[in-house]
Amino acid sequence: MKPVSLLTILLTALITTFSCKDGITTIEEPQPGRRDYVWKRDTLRADMEGWQHLHGIWGDSPKDIWVIGDAYTYVNKVWHYDGVNWKNYLLNEYAEPTKIWGVSSSEIWMLTKQSEIWKYNGTKWYKHTTIVPPGYSHILFQDIFGYTNSIYAVGVAVKSDGDYTGIIVHYNGVKWEIVKTPLIKEYFFNVIFVNGGDVLISGQDFHEPNQSCRLYVLKNGTLNLIGKNRFTYFLGVLNKKCYISVDAKVYEYVNGVLVEHLTLPKSIYAGGIIGRSLKDFFCANSGWYLGHYNGTSLDNLYFVNASIANGFVFEKEVFFILNNQGSTILHGKLN
Repeated sequence: MKPVSLLTILLTALITTFSCKDGITTIEEPQPGRRDYVWKRDTLRADMEGWQHLHGIWGDSPKDIWVIGDAYTYVNKVWHYDGVNWKNYLLNEYAEPTKIWGVSSSEIWMLTKQSEIWKYNGTKWYKHTTIVPPGYSHILFQDIFGYTNSIYAVGVAVKSDGDYTGIIVHYNGVKWEIVKTPLIKEYFFNVIFVNGGDVLISGQDFHEPNQSCRLYVLKNGTLNLIGKNRFTYFLGVLNKKCYISVDAKVYEYVNGVLVEHLTLPKSIYAGGIIGRSLKDFFCANSGWYLGHYNGTSLDNLYFVNASIANGFVFEKEVFFILNNQGSTILHGKLN
């Protein structure tokens, strides 16, 4: 079973299964998600000095998880889980990591705040690419998502005078290149897509406070605005389909159209969509709870007493990054 992950909570897909009877192939409907997890919390600290904000998580299996972020001391920035223990990894150069994504255990990519893209080749991390558009000082990368030979990263390119524009870069299996788009004075925060399909990007325009949140689609090399809202657009891939959550409503992106599927209770739902299907996904709930929707109800699953920075979901195990004066990992298992 390949993993599932989120965004800004980010996530990927549970593989649809098929059954054959009398020569007829049918698609099995996703089953309501279970809630009987056994929970454990791990503190990721090699040095107690200063601040720590972990944000990125990706794993090839529940026994091969990477968690990254920025911290006051370099020993607290990059962590690996082998199924038993968490261990910190020391990079050979200074970096300020932001997000991480992989396509296999030997091809994992890590973004930074200073234009750098690092790669893990199965043995070690190394600085792979530094990419900056002409006239700009650096890129502050915010998110990354993709598949073999097609990975997108988004963020904001900043000039020395403080001017900026949203930026998209693409990896084609050989090299990283900047995607040519109009200059848009916005921050790009999240990116998702189904392999070979349109690319969805969320952003924010800080000069329009009443409708600052943005949703874009990159299709055939052209970037188009398809949504504006005063609430954040949360993006996620569930069951090989792209979903968007905004203002407590969940939509599926289908051929350029947002098709509404769910309305979640605003009194509980705080944001995010991380999971396996529309009948089995996690989110942040009000009151510092991890929430879960099982196709029927949205309930408080676990009191985290922290902000949920990100998560990653496998068939029977889930991992969430929690930030509250340092970072911990909430690890849930189904029997």
